[in-house]
Amino acid sequence: MPAANQALPPEALRDGIVVCRGGLEPVVADELRALNISVKKVRTRAIDIETDLGGFYRANMGLRSALNVLLPIRSFNARNYDLLYYQSRKTNWHKIFPVDARLRIDVKGKSRKLTHTQYIIHRVKDGITDTFRKLQDGVRPSIAKDDPDVHIVVHLDQHKVNLCLDTSGVPLFKRGYRLRHGEAPIKEDLAAGLLALSGWDRQSPLLDPMAGSGTLLFEAWMMAARIAPNLDRRFGFERLLDYDADLHDREKQALARAAAPAAAGLELLGLEIDPPTHATALRILEDHFPDAPIRIAQADFRQYDPGPGFQIAVCNPPYGIRIGEAEDIAPLYRDLGTFLKRHLPGGRAGIYTANHEAAPEFGGRKDDSVPLLNGSLEGRLYRVQP
Repeated sequence: MPAANQALPPEALRDGIVVCRGGLEPVVADELRALNISVKKVRTRAIDIETDLGGFYRANMGLRSALNVLLPIRSFNARNYDLLYYQSRKTNWHKIFPVDARLRIDVKGKSRKLTHTQYIIHRVKDGITDTFRKLQDGVRPSIAKDDPDVHIVVHLDQHKVNLCLDTSGVPLFKRGYRLRHGEAPIKEDLAAGLLALSGWDRQSPLLDPMAGSGTLLFEAWMMAARIAPNLDRRFGFERLLDYDADLHDREKQALARAAAPAAAGLELLGLEIDPPTHATALRILEDHFPDAPIRIAQADFRQYDPGPGFQIAVCNPPYGIRIGEAEDIAPLYRDLGTFLKRHLPGGRAGIYTANHEAAPEFGGRKDDSVPLLNGSLEGRLYRVQP
């Protein structure tokens, strides 16, 4: 296959790397196959793919549980920083993005030889800017850590280096519906992954007894209605010289047509005790999902009867990691277990927490759990049968 930094027709196949959280690899692989994208290899926190240019556009718009879609443009072995610079300098950057682009460079993965992250960034940056200076009359791109036009990822796998373009730009969990409402304790990609791993069939009524600002419910609705999560945001690939706006629009329209009515009788119910957080959830619901069958009540689950019809619950309760909170978690988890037994007898629940000592209080067992990172927190999805 030709090098990725050569001019390729849109239909030519290209290798790619889809990055995700540890534990979500099988979920992302299934999502890729559903998008008609070939999965070559599933690795730790990454899936190797092969697809055409439209497939890269489709992956960015349609993936739910991934973080970034990378396009390798040069692969080589580098056991020292001089080789890293030399190979970076040999890349035809001027054929990939314009000289006025603002760049950000990040490092992912590990190498026993290349261990200094900032120096890796420095050497790759020098290779890029020296290439432009030579070929563009001394003009070079600028570096911008915030809001860059082009994001370059140096992906390390011991002595092997992949110089990659991040075709996503900002991470894919930034759907856009939370921009005006602050950060959530659980990111959208993780929420979608939890739903997929919980065993929810995307048709049955779903209950979240500690809904927070509603992320699990909103992701559940998009899954049930087959709504691509990132149709209406901007991507890093739009700043590349091979960007095909017509192809992007065709892929976007095809994904939009794939949306379908959710199952009849679908109900997505959330409970949230905190008034400001509840108000935030209602604003997001009104602004972005006004037609969804989502109901979010301001209520304490311990004093609420959701009524019949619910056979599955998914939630992300507090972990008690802040000072003064730990002693409250065991009783809370015990009450959650009681709630599930009372209102979902014979059903099941997926409960995600990083407090593994207290998990048995709601019936969580390590042998029926999936490890999933939430930032630096080592969480687990506990699958419980009340």
